[in-house]
This record gives sequence, structure tokens and C-alpha cells, in this order.
Amino acid sequence: MGVMLFSLPSFGKDDLRALYDSLDYAVAHKGLYAQEKTKRIDEIRSALSYPNLNDVNKYVVYNQLYNEYWKFDLDSAIHYARLEVETAIRINDDYRQTQAEFQLATSYAMHGMYLQAEQILNKHSVEKLPKDLRAEYYNANIQFLQYYLYTSNSPEDEMMQRNYRDSLYATQDQSSIEYRLALVERMPENQRLAGYTRLIDLVERYSPLYARISYNIGTIYAQQNNRDEAKKNLIRSALSDIFNVTRENQSIYELALLSYEDGDYARAYRYAQSSFEDAITAGIQFRVAQVSGFYSIITDVYQRREADDKQSLINIIVLSGILLLCLIIAVFFIFQQLKKIMRIRKDLANSNDELQRLNETLNKMNAQLHSSNSLLQENNAIKEQYIGQFFNICSGYIDKIGDYQNVLYRLAVNKHYDELVKKLRSTTLIDSETEALYHHFDTIFLNLFPTFVADLNSLLREEERIVLKQDTLLNKELRIYALLRLGITDSEKIANFLRCSTSTIYNYRTKMRNRAIDKNTFEDKFINN
Repeated sequence: MGVMLFSLPSFGKDDLRALYDSLDYAVAHKGLYAQEKTKRIDEIRSALSYPNLNDVNKYVVYNQLYNEYWKFDLDSAIHYARLEVETAIRINDDYRQTQAEFQLATSYAMHGMYLQAEQILNKHSVEKLPKDLRAEYYNANIQFLQYYLYTSNSPEDEMMQRNYRDSLYATQDQSSIEYRLALVERMPENQRLAGYTRLIDLVERYSPLYARISYNIGTIYAQQNNRDEAKKNLIRSALSDIFNVTRENQSIYELALLSYEDGDYARAYRYAQSSFEDAITAGIQFRVAQVSGFYSIITDVYQRREADDKQSLINIIVLSGILLLCLIIAVFFIFQQLKKIMRIRKDLANSNDELQRLNETLNKMNAQLHSSNSLLQENNAIKEQYIGQFFNICSGYIDKIGDYQNVLYRLAVNKHYDELVKKLRSTTLIDSETEALYHHFDTIFLNLFPTFVADLNSLLREEERIVLKQDTLLNKELRIYALLRLGITDSEKIANFLRCSTSTIYNYRTKMRNRAIDKNTFEDKFINN
């Protein structure tokens, strides 16, 4: 068991969240514990292949196999209990035969074979039993009535079970933990919690007995409406069952009910499913009957909520798609406006050439130049307005995508959809949209100014000229000067578009001036070129 304990995280922590994390981990990996137990069983079974193995030794191996399969696989437990009985008969050992029959009766009862169990128990009279077998007789009857009472629930059977418990109590060694546990169970209800609390420190942590005492403590706290302490002790009990590969696990079923009451349907579903699977696998019929009703309810609730969450996610994805389409339309519109501005600039250049050729009078020329300058200012204002709008829309869309991602994240966390959280916490969407925005900007700008990089390099020293990587349009420092070339000189606006600090923009500009042939006139020549 020690190897399995160290495979769990947060094991030494005692707060409720850490205990829940440990239990969730254990439930998810309970198959590993079953594999370890199966390996141990195979090692025990291999002893049956030893040559010259007599019936006495076979009985010992069958008994070990029975104890391993008990509350793990009842069909196999029943099989080896029967082999114990047959072997005891062959060697004419009444003591071992009786002991094996009590094991068989208990397994029958747990498996729902009440008639067969009752027939075995009724054939024995306690007065004729050896003293050291009477405790096993009482315990077998208690186990039988415990499972049978789930279906009958008659007062007579309950009274009979109490009588058997009293008889078992009288036969136990007063120095044993089992005796002290029985003593606590006979205490008045208001004293049992203190008795169990003292007793649990005396047993091995996460042993089967520890699981039983933790469960009793948890049920008392639940009756007192102390839900946190009830959950802590039920979790410890459930962890013990998983570590010991005990598939008769009432604690995790109780935790499923508490999680359902708390509205934590995902956890309630996992725990109910684990309890139901264990009961089915082990063949514990009374537990199957107990869990199946609640498991059907929580499965229905969980599936409905999962469907609702999926629909909400689809709605958000559709909305994101609509916003993306709007962005594409806006980018197309801005691109058309930029083409229009480029045509206007070309027309202005032609107008200036025409003015020079006409060589009209000074007054007429001044009037025409004044008109042309006004038109240029108007076009520059239009250019800055549309480019600014382009930047704002694209940057705003990136922020919206981030906001939607955060909304999805909080939604997933609140409902504990771990896999959804992992996917939606990714910044891939924002990063890709940012890269797409810069790509659109680079493409549009270079369409407007195809010689931009060459013009800039002509102002730099030869060894300091910029060489772009293959398939790269512009880098960050070139985008800064592209924005300056468009007339956007405000460092804060440039920093907002490039998603960096104003100090970063300042550093880039300083470094570029230092690379220029004439750093004092570099930016003026570049901007006015």
C-alpha cells in the first residue's frame, strides 16, 4: 500500500480542497491500484502450480486468494471459498470447513444470494462451535443481516442483528482495536464522536479499519450538519477504500450525494459513476441496487447541463464568427479608402505638374497652390482618420477576443470543466489575430509605399542597413517608421497599435537615428521625403 500512497499529490495536506484533489486523482487512477492488486493475486495464485502441493497447503493458498478477492471480485471470492470447503472436506478438517462456509455465506449475502447464505448459516449451531469460531459465526450473521436488511428492513431482523453484535462483543479480545471499536459503537450517540476520534489515532492511517472509523465520524458530522468535517472524513474513508481496492465503498457514494446537494453535478457524477462501476465489477448486488437509482438521476442532470454548456459555447463561437466577419468587412472598407487616398495623391501630383506648365500669373498660381495645399491637408486628414479607424477597429477586436476568452474561462472554472479551461485559456487566438492585423497593415502600406524600405536604407550607413528575413514584409522598427511616414507622430498612438510601451518606441527611434548617416537630420529627411 505504501507505493500507492506516494503516487498521490497533496497527500499530507488536510484542508478540504487538498483532500478533494487527492480523491479526484485517486478516482481517476483507481485502475492502477486494481492492477497492483491483480499482480499480487497472480503471485499468490502461482503457488498452486508448485509440484507436490498437498491439500493443506492448497487450502492456505485458497484462503489467501479468498481474502484478496473479498470486496474486490465476489465471483472469484465465492469460487475460492467453495474450493476451501471442498479441500477441507477432503482432508476431513471440520474446523476449516466451517470457517470456509462462513466465508462463503458472507460472500453469498453480499452477492445477493440470500437463500444460499441463509442455508449455510442455519446448518450451524453456535453451541456446537469451537469457541474461537463463534466470533466468525456471529460476524457472518451480522454481515448477512446487514446486506439482507437493505431489502427487507424488518424490525425483527434489526433486533436479531443487534443481538449478534452483542454476542460478538462478548467474545472479542478486550485488548483489540475491534473490541474498542465495538465499545464505541455501543456508547450513547452524543459520546460516539469523541470515542471514534480517540480511536482513529490508534489505527494505521488509510487501512480498512481507518476507512470504517472515518466513515462513522463523517456520518456523525453529517447528522450535526457540519458539512466540511463530514466531507473531510468521508474523503479519508473513500481514499482508504481506493488504496485498499475495496469496491464496497459507501463513503464515495455519500460524497456523491453531498456534491449533488451542493450543485456540483460534475463531481457528483464522477463519484456516483465510480461507485456504480465498482459495485458492478465486484458483483455487490445490494450496492448496485442502492447506487443505480441515484446514478440514473445524476447522469440525466449531468448530461442536460453538459448539453446546455455546449450550446452556450456554440452561441459564443457563432457570435465570435460574426464579429470576425464584421472585422473583415471593415478592413476591406479601409483598404478601399486607402486606395482612394492613393489615387487622390496621384491626381494632386498631376495637378501640380499642370500648374507648373501653365505658368500663370503669380496671384492665380498662389490661389491654385493654396487650393492644392488645402486639398492636401484634407486628404492627409482623411488618411489619418481612416488609418486611425483601421487601427482602432483591429486593436479593439483583439481586446474583444481577449474579453470573450476571459468570459469563457470564468464560465468553465465556475462549472469545473477542466478540459474547456485548458483550451480557452490559450492566447493563440489573440496572437494570431494580432499577427493577421500586422500582416494586413504591412501589405496595405507597402502597396502605398513600395520603395519604403529602400528609401529608409538610403539614409542609413551601409553596414547598418536593414535586411529583412525571407517572407517578412516589415518588422517592428520598420512599422514605427511606417506610421511616422503616414504622419502619425504621437508615440502613445504608435505604442498602442504595436502593443508595447512608449519607452520601447523611444528606444527604437533612438537606435535608428544612431544608425543614420546624419542622425540630426535623419527623421526630417525621412518624413519629408
